[in-house]
Amino acid sequence: MRLILLALALAAASFTFTAAGASSDEGYRAHDPQNCVTKRFRVADAHGRTVTKRVRICG
Repeated sequence: MRLILLALALAAASFTFTAAGASSDEGYRAHDPQNCVTKRFRVADAHGRTVTKRVRICG
């Protein structure tokens, strides 16, 4: 009986701390809109041909 009560108390405590941790927004950016800019660079490859490279910069 004591083990069951101890298990229930531990489960309730862990559920409480897990729910409290999920509500904090620290480090969670899934819903924040990202501003992305695509830049193109023209470079020459090893054979001298012009190659366009695209770089996406999100901030």
